[in-house]
Amino acid sequence: MIVVDANVIVALVIANSIASSARAVLAADADWIVPSLWQSEVLNALLNEVKAGNVTLEGALEAADTAAQVLHDRVRECRASAILTTAHTSRLTAYDATYVVLARSLGLLLVTEDKQILRACPDVARSMRQFLSPRQPPPAVREKPATYRARNAGKRGGS
Repeated sequence: MIVVDANVIVALVIANSIASSARAVLAADADWIVPSLWQSEVLNALLNEVKAGNVTLEGALEAADTAAQVLHDRVRECRASAILTTAHTSRLTAYDATYVVLARSLGLLLVTEDKQILRACPDVARSMRQFLSPRQPPPAVREKPATYRARNAGKRGGS
């Protein structure tokens, strides 16, 4: 189970440069959780894609339907006070802080391509690349062998 940011959702439903990564994230963990504002953010991003000529209105409508199907029953709420506090302390927008608060409150990772979130909240935020990279075992601690000296080293017995 992971929390996903709107930019990952948009990448999943329209053909863009990071679509294959979004599909790989879904394949790795299909149990996506989102805050209720996901729909407005995704619709706004899709509208911007239409305005930029990257997708037709019909394509955006299809993408919105696909996103709604993927995220059906995946919406969770979080406390407004936590969102405002997180936004203030991390210098994120309240929109971005909502994803962070949701991830933290559920003890989950937040998968996002938002560089500001990735910098401000490394405790929970991971890029798609980071999420998909194989987990590395912690580095082994190598200590020098202990050197023991005899208490009276160098002294010959009895003198």
